[in-house]
Amino acid sequence: MSRVLGPATVYEDVSAPLEYRADLGGSTREVRGEACQMGIFLPVILASVAWGDGGYRDAMRVAQAKAPGASLTDVRADMHEISILTIFRRRCLVVTAAASTR
Repeated sequence: MSRVLGPATVYEDVSAPLEYRADLGGSTREVRGEACQMGIFLPVILASVAWGDGGYRDAMRVAQAKAPGASLTDVRADMHEISILTIFRRRCLVVTAAASTR
């Protein structure tokens, strides 16, 4: 039986698409919104600290602010995470949407 030596990550930089959208029409433009959470793990005292607004709602709020008065459709959400030595972690949710002012 093999044994795993613990959850140690030297460096990780991953992206994972969560949704795919259709091509944009001629009367729409693309807007992006991003919301991030960051955290630090302190292995000496086995504690962690996290901060930031990294949710879907916050990312949509940023995207909507870039297109005031427009309707957002065909929303795609992607997750991007960076982890260094399992001590520092940054996880961002990025939304891309079609903004139309019909």
